[in-house]
Formats: sequence, C-alpha cells, structure tokens
Amino acid sequence: MGKPSPLLSGNWQSVVAIISSVVDLEASARQFGALRRRRKIRTAEALLRLALIWGPGRQSLREAAALAADAGIADLSDKAVEGRLRKLGDWLEHILAALLAHRLDRDSAPAVGEIALSLVDGSVICSPGSGDDWRLHARYDPALGRFTDLVLTPSRQAETASRTRIGAGRVMVMDRGYARVRSLQAVLGEGSDFITRIGWRSLVLHDANGQRIDLMSLLTEGASPSEHPVWVKGIDRGLRLVIQPLPPDIAERQRTRRARKASKKSHTLDARTAKAAGFMMLLTSLSQETSSTEQVIISYRDRWQVEIGFKRLKTLGRLDELPSADPVLARTWLLAHLIAAVLTDDLANEIVGFPPSAH
Repeated sequence: MGKPSPLLSGNWQSVVAIISSVVDLEASARQFGALRRRRKIRTAEALLRLALIWGPGRQSLREAAALAADAGIADLSDKAVEGRLRKLGDWLEHILAALLAHRLDRDSAPAVGEIALSLVDGSVICSPGSGDDWRLHARYDPALGRFTDLVLTPSRQAETASRTRIGAGRVMVMDRGYARVRSLQAVLGEGSDFITRIGWRSLVLHDANGQRIDLMSLLTEGASPSEHPVWVKGIDRGLRLVIQPLPPDIAERQRTRRARKASKKSHTLDARTAKAAGFMMLLTSLSQETSSTEQVIISYRDRWQVEIGFKRLKTLGRLDELPSADPVLARTWLLAHLIAAVLTDDLANEIVGFPPSAH
C-alpha cells in the first residue's frame, strides 16, 4: 500500500500541510490584511483554524472563543473573535481560489478526441432575515466528478460564463440564464465551445441571409429532434440550434409551472411561452463533425451532475444554513465552508477511487 493521504489522518497539521502546499499562509495573510497585529493570535495558521472552527465547525462566536482557548490558539472574547473574522474574507477567497487552481492543474487532460465538458451553473444562498442573498457561481467537471471553480458574489451579480474560469479547448454546458451574447462571446474568445439552453426570447436568431428567424415556426410536434443553422449578431460564426420535443407529460408539467408563475405575478400566460414549454432548445458552437445532434442533447443532460453537486453542498455541507445577515461575517462563514468542502471533496474522491463517467 502507498503512503496514506494526509486528508485521511484526521489531524489539524495535515490540513495545514495540504493548504500550505498551494498557498503561503503567512505571506498571504499579511497581503490581504488578515493578520496585521500579532497580538494574541500570532500566526496565520491559528487564524485559519479559528475561521474553520466558527464556520464549518458550526459554532457561535462565544463557542468559537471557548474552543480557541481550549485549542491553545488564544484567549479571546466573542467580540474579539468577531473582529478577527471580519478581516478574513479576501484572504479566505484567495485560499479557496488557490486550492481550486491546484486541483485544476493536477487533474489530467482529456484524451485526444474526447469532449472535455465543463458544467457551468449558479445557485442562490439565502441570508436570514432581511440580509442580502449570495450567489455561488460554479464550474463542474463531470469526468472528474468535482467542482473545478467556485466564486462567491452578492446575488445581484447575475450569472455569466466569465464569472468562473473558462480556459481553452473545453465545452461549456450552460442553462438558459447564460444565453446572452456576452457569455457566448466570452466562451468563444477563450478558445472553447458552448452548449446552452435557450428560451424563445433569449436571443435573436437569424438565417444565413440575415433574416430574423421565427422560432415558433420551428417548434413542431413529434418525438425526434431537429437541427437548424442559425446566426447571432455579435458572433462571427454560424451556430446550431437543436430542438428536442419533450414527452407529453413533462411538457404539461412545464406548462403548468409556467402558468402558475405567471398567475403569481397577475399575468396571463403568453401562448408562445406555453408552446415553447414543450421543447428543449439548445444552441451550440460545436460542429456536426465534432458532436452529432444526439450527442449535443446527451452532453446537455449531463447538467444533473452540477445540480447534485450544489445539493451536496447545501444538504451535507449545510451551506444554505447561513447564520448571519451581516454581509461581512456571512462572506467569511461561506468561504470557510467552501474551503472545507473542497478539502472533503478531495477526500471523497480518494475513497471512491474514481470519478463518475462523463455520460
């Protein structure tokens, strides 16, 4: 047997060793203003441990102060703990980004001829009371079975492809919230391709002669998918529109959901929205030679994996149980949780020994 992973040894120094292998804790703590005066808490390592005791440890400020004293970190009041936690946001964000960048660098590249999928999505984390909500932007690699980028922002910052790293030579799989020209341009500009779901009002589509396409006329009944060449202003290459009719029961549920949503806003459901609810419409920059119509549909349906990833963060990691409406403390709490999630995610993949297949 090989040498046991430090993640499996279950002690604090092993955690420090993992993080220190990708980021200089002392230098970065000074750089980001987390450790300015070395009174009581004298090291960056102790400061990081305090953040993890309070955040993923799910302790109150008073409990965190007591545990910090028991662990020999420092004798602090709950107010003193809060004061230090307030200064950690930028530093913890830097540590999280370093851990994810290291994960991305060490993971093997896809084999020649394989399509390297990146599932891009966002999830809202609600703040208690009247506090501001947060949005977690994510990139998930289904071939590796893990997140490769996580970026936390206030919820008012909308979903767009450039929130997370894109990179070259990949296929970004995105939901309809990303179906904006600037997102598509960002992906293509990095040398990657995209598959994105669209709504009937997401984008203005044109034919080869520059004439606007009536999308409703392309939504025909049947079970087989159809494909159409389309162009979008601002993108200097032709794209493919893939339309897959949904099974009647699923289509009816979609229409009922849309009607209920419109009713809550005191609106009447638009007939075009009702019709479009019976179809999955995908826009892609992939060529037919690279990916067939059926392969485009299969690749998009891999999105369930990033949704499960978010659910795992929120149920097992309890990321959606944010205890503070204070935006500064909330950011520290969330980032500490995400650092712990990345470390435990690596542990889970080591135990399993292999990621799920791409399809």
